[in-house]
Amino acid sequence: MRLVVSVPAAVAAAVCLTIPSPASAAYGVSAPVNAQTAYSSVPQVLPGNVSSLGFEASSASEIGDEVGLVPASGGPRRRVLSSLRVVMSSQQCQTRLALGDTCVTTPGSYFSHPITASVYAVDGSSGTPRAGALLASRTRSFDIAFRPSQDDKRCKEANLGKWFDVTTNTCFSGVTQNIVFHFPRGVPLPRQVIWTVAYDTTHYGYHPIGEGAPCFSTRAGCGYDSLNVGVQTFPGSPFTGTHVVQNRIFLASTSGPAYCDGGTGGIGFFRLDTPCWTGFTPLAEIKAKDTRPT
Repeated sequence: MRLVVSVPAAVAAAVCLTIPSPASAAYGVSAPVNAQTAYSSVPQVLPGNVSSLGFEASSASEIGDEVGLVPASGGPRRRVLSSLRVVMSSQQCQTRLALGDTCVTTPGSYFSHPITASVYAVDGSSGTPRAGALLASRTRSFDIAFRPSQDDKRCKEANLGKWFDVTTNTCFSGVTQNIVFHFPRGVPLPRQVIWTVAYDTTHYGYHPIGEGAPCFSTRAGCGYDSLNVGVQTFPGSPFTGTHVVQNRIFLASTSGPAYCDGGTGGIGFFRLDTPCWTGFTPLAEIKAKDTRPT
């Protein structure tokens, strides 16, 4: 069983640039064209919130997906990595009032948190796909918006406590946010890769932050404990490239119930998780540039 918020709601992240020198030395960048989308499961217009997986809620450290990239166009060209965009869902209020535990957020307020993005080659030597050689990794701190204040006038009963999106007339428990990692020294990409994001929360992640953080003792809690990675399959997805298999993702969690197999395939390390992810595609976009090998 996986811990996913299957209606728009839930948590997310951490990041630093690492590019293997052999790969970057093997290919020069000869008159690269502007970056083009090589893979995307993200629609042109995102709703106010998306289904998502929370790291604190699911004892997770890392999540990702195996995807197929659109090949380079024309001649002996290679695609080199330019950027990775990941859709997050921020579920955290800036503060909560003692009276009724009311969620209140000042517009424009945010918290900062480090998130790491990695791109791996696919290792299929065992018959089961797994993350192979690390092609690139970057860690950076993002300013994550707190979700808007609750609207008890328009969000009632089952929607009580949620914020109201006037664009779609919908009540949401979280708010969609894009985070983008740029890779200025692009490395050559194979036709299929595994992209991932990783970050720490109070009790989980590869390096849990612990309960000593000042935010942990506040009524609202720490924003990163309510930061989620978007996982939702939109009609027509993927819009560019291919999603290798629709009902699986890659996940690292210390909780057996977070996996489709209940953890029988092992816990605490990054591995393939299948087959219960139908309808829940990790939301990402990979951009690349075409170059000629030198």
